[in-house]
Amino acid sequence: MGKQQFHELIDRLPESETVAAARYLEFLFTHEEAPVDPEMLQRIDAARKQRGPGIPHEEILREFGA
Repeated sequence: MGKQQFHELIDRLPESETVAAARYLEFLFTHEEAPVDPEMLQRIDAARKQRGPGIPHEEILREFGA
């Protein structure tokens, strides 16, 4: 992805997400490591590709006692 594409993504970013995006960019500039390791990124991508209804948030909270 080139800088031009990156600028286009920023232009499409909703105002409500600008603070989170700026914090993430600050993180990338101040840390040498990625916030998520490549293996975890692969697991996240695999999970996103799965089809199904998902698990309701309330069920997750019950499972973990929150």
